Parts: sequence; C-alpha cells; structure tokens
Amino acid sequence: MKHKLRFAAPAACLVGLILLLFTAAVRFPALRPDGVQSVTQWQLDGRTVSLPLTLGHLAPRTPLTLSAQAQPGEYLYLKTVYAPLRVYANETLVFEYGQPGTYPGFLLDPPTKTALVPLPDSENTLTLRMEYLSPSQRSSCTLHPVLLGSSGAILRELVGQMGFSLFFSFTLLALGLLLFLIALVLTRFETAGAAFFWLGLFCVCVGSWVFGECNLTGVLIDAPVILYLLAFLGLFTLAVPMLKLGCMVLNLRWESRRLLHGMILALEFCIGAAIVLQLSGIAAFCKTMYLFHVLVPLSLCVFAAVLLRENARYQNRMARRFLMPTAALAVFALLEVGNYYLFRLPVQKSFFFQIGVLIFVVMVGVIGGYFVRDAFLLRAENSMMQRQVQIQKEQYQLLLATEKDAKRLRHSIKHHLAAIRVLLLNQEHETALSDLNTLLDGLSPDVSGKLCSNPLVNAAAMHYQSIARQAGVDVSICLDIPRDTGRVPDGELCVIIGDLLENAVSACRGVERPFLKMRSRYADGILTVTMDNSYSCVRQRADGSFLSTREGGGIGLRAIAALAEKHGGGSRFETKDGVFYSSVYLRLM
Repeated sequence: MKHKLRFAAPAACLVGLILLLFTAAVRFPALRPDGVQSVTQWQLDGRTVSLPLTLGHLAPRTPLTLSAQAQPGEYLYLKTVYAPLRVYANETLVFEYGQPGTYPGFLLDPPTKTALVPLPDSENTLTLRMEYLSPSQRSSCTLHPVLLGSSGAILRELVGQMGFSLFFSFTLLALGLLLFLIALVLTRFETAGAAFFWLGLFCVCVGSWVFGECNLTGVLIDAPVILYLLAFLGLFTLAVPMLKLGCMVLNLRWESRRLLHGMILALEFCIGAAIVLQLSGIAAFCKTMYLFHVLVPLSLCVFAAVLLRENARYQNRMARRFLMPTAALAVFALLEVGNYYLFRLPVQKSFFFQIGVLIFVVMVGVIGGYFVRDAFLLRAENSMMQRQVQIQKEQYQLLLATEKDAKRLRHSIKHHLAAIRVLLLNQEHETALSDLNTLLDGLSPDVSGKLCSNPLVNAAAMHYQSIARQAGVDVSICLDIPRDTGRVPDGELCVIIGDLLENAVSACRGVERPFLKMRSRYADGILTVTMDNSYSCVRQRADGSFLSTREGGGIGLRAIAALAEKHGGGSRFETKDGVFYSSVYLRLM
C-alpha cells in the first residue's frame, strides 16, 4: 500500500500542475490591459467578418482586402502568415511587408511577421484597410486579429499571452548551452558524459522552435527570416537527439537499437530533403511541415513503445527510468498535433509540447544525475579491479621470489647449522651468533598476513600497507571486516579501503614524520571505517569538498562518498592541525 501511495502522490501533483497551467493558458488571454482594443469586425467583399478568419480554396496570390473603422490609437499590432501585406490608415500607407524582392527568393512566401505599426495622429475615427495576397504554398490564408493602443499597453497584452513561451524558450536555450558545457567537462573523465550533449541538443532544438514560433519574439526582434528558420529547423530536428540519447545510454537490445536507428535515418533523410526542397524553391518548410507533424510524434511514440517493451520483457532498469518522461513527452506531442488540427483550443502554439518538455527535462535531469553517479562508480570499480589484479601479481611475484630464496638457502642451511654446532661446542658463542644472524638475514620476509577476515579487502590493505612502509610511513591498520559482506560487493569495499589508503599514502609524501592510522568496526549490520593521516598539502573547493592532488586528477573521494550513499551510509572528510580525518559508514546487512 505504501509503495502505491509513494507513486500516486507525485502523479496527482503532476496532473494538478498540468490542469493549473492549462486553465491559466485558456483563461489568461481574456484579461486585457486597459487602453488596448481588438479590431475584430471587418468588411471583406461587402460582407462583415470577424477575425481570426481562415479562407480556403484560394489560388496563389489572391487579393484580399479588409477594411474597418476604429478608434484612434498610437500603434497597431498585426500579424501576417506567409502573405504579403499593405496597411493603410486614412488612405495613408503605414506598413508594407512581403513584397517581391524584400525576402530571399528560396523562401517562396514571406515568413510570418508580427509588428507594432505607428499610426498617424488623428482625433477622429480611423479608417483601416489591409490588402493581403494569399500564400503561394497554401490554398488557404489565415487573417489574424488586430490590436490597437499604446505601445506599452500592447506589449503588456502580448507578454501576458506569450511571456511564458518566450521565457521558456530562453530557459531551454540556456539549459542546452549549460548541458553542452557539462558534457565537455564530463567527457574528459567518462565518455558517458556525451549523453548530456544529446540532452542539451534536444533542449536547444525545442528552445529554437518555441523561440521562433512565439509572436512576441517577432515584435522584439525584427528578423523574420531567422525566426522562420529557427522555428522550422527546431521542430524538424528535435526528435533526432532524443533517439540518439536513448540509443547511447539505455543499454537497449540489438533489435530495439536497430529500430531506433532506422527512425533516426528516416528523420535525417526527411530533414535533408526538406532543406533541399526549400533551398531549391520547390516546397517551403511550411508545406513539408505536415510530414513532420506525423514523423515527430510517431518517433516519440515508437521510442516510448521500445522502452515499455525493454522494461516488460528484459527488465531494463534504464528503460524503466526513461519510460515515464518519454511517454509524457509523446502524449503531449500528440495533444499538440491534435490541438493544431482538431481541438483548436485558445492556447499558444506549442503550449502542450512545452508542458511535455518541461516534465521530460526535469525528470531526465534527475535520471542523468543517477546515470553520471553510476558511471563514476563503475569507473572506480574498474580502477579498483585493475589495482587488485596488480596486487595479486605483486603478491605472486613475491611468493616466487621467496620460494627461490628458500631453495637457495635450503642448500646451504645444513652447512650453516653444522658450522654453528661446531662453534657452539668450541665455546665460540659470538662467532656462532654472528653466523646465525647472517643466516636469518638471508631469509625472505613473510609475505603472508591478515588484517581482516575478507580476502579481497585484506589483499588490498596488505598491498598499500607494504607501499606505505616502503615510503617510510608509520602504518597502523586494524580492520574488522567480515568475510560475508551482505548486500555490499567485496569489490566496492575494496574501492573504499583502497582509495582511502592510496590517498593517504599519496598525501604523506613530503611530510617530515608521516603516519597513517586506519580502524574499522562492524556492529549491527553497519560497517564504520575511520582513518587519520598526515598530509603535506590539500586543495579544497569553495563548497568544502576536496580536489585530488594526484597527477592527472582523480575521483577517489567522490567514489567513496557515492558508494557510501548508495548503501545507506555517508562520509565525512576534514582537516585539522596537519591531520586529514576520513570517516565512512555504510550498511552491509
């Protein structure tokens, strides 16, 4: 029951947040600032029409003329979508856009334009006339509402309607750049850090789409061609880094990866074809967009289905982690397309997808943290395994050398003992003692030893004890570590003990009287390890954590802390009066 409640509570909170955002998006546009009027009643070919209005079955460049009477105002806010436009106020031309030669020819139609147009001073009613030419790439033309008022009042109105989308796009773009930097840093230590590159590229693609699509952006930045390219290229490409991320980090089966790679190739081919068609002047992005309205949601749904299959059939842990955020993104992508073609709810374009991306980025950011932690732990375990192999090799070589020494001494020991017997019989005690000492000095040191009951941890501790003594360090190690370490693998304990000792031996270099003291205690299923050692220098960050002093850097303390937290424990590292104090505890049972 508790397990179900643990997952039901976050789900209920998430649903509540989505409903709140949706309600705010639907209701908030109705709250219009004072001083702004919407000119919605127009005359078109002798009949009265209300804006917004979509006219269909039009031949390319069909003239459409709207006229209306309006109260005086300082500025006019208008929007034209792929349609050349001239605006007259009291028969004076006040705005002209999209005429031939004013935009790149390969675009075929002028990009979407939003603008604040200053109006001539007038105390009487304004007569407005807008002359459109329908797009060449569409058989329909959408005429959008016009706002009239002061520039400040109109901007407040637009910010109220579209401020969230603009802020969200800036946030995604900044997050994408931040993830690029994180990927650049992490890939120096782990190739798995490249996963952050693909997540960052996904954020940049979505941010570019939302930024270019937002009407408020067009008012603030007079660059319609650039916004046109950002909007469409962001939309077309956003699914590619998502699928690349999945193929890289989710440890999918071969057939699942093949399916996703097929989707990636199909998307890349279609993106390339759309760019070629646009540049060659055959078909504009606004025409090939309809293909991506199918491909992008389809690829996300396929990705979610692959994760569901991997989780259900193969118990893939990473697929299980990514399933919920990916499914949420796919559902909201379908809602976005459904709203574009069917529902036509009064919300901003890409609103539903923005919610899905928000959920996805937050959840994947948390998952990414776990992913990096696991990668660091795996690297630490691999490093420790290599050290264990080296320790075993050195122990083996030492045993071989001891055996050779024993064989050599066995040949001469009989003669030595016989000579000592004669010396003792002759009362030459000093000579006999000297000969006996020579014989003992020739014996190899004992390479066996026992610092704890766990064989692997014992071998690691013995190895670093030997290194420390060779370096002149006063070593004292007493470990209480059982043979059976419960749910904690022996290798992970070796990482903790080995890294603590290795760091201590390294820190003792250059100290006048180096020492190292390690103790551990096991009681009630909890293992506690403490170590005190001298040090010559430490490097510390502003947050109190310590930087590695090893040549080329290291991840020892981070790996120790991560392993302790993984097994329900913790760690603490501090310095005082020239002594470095380390404390680690974790639950074995």
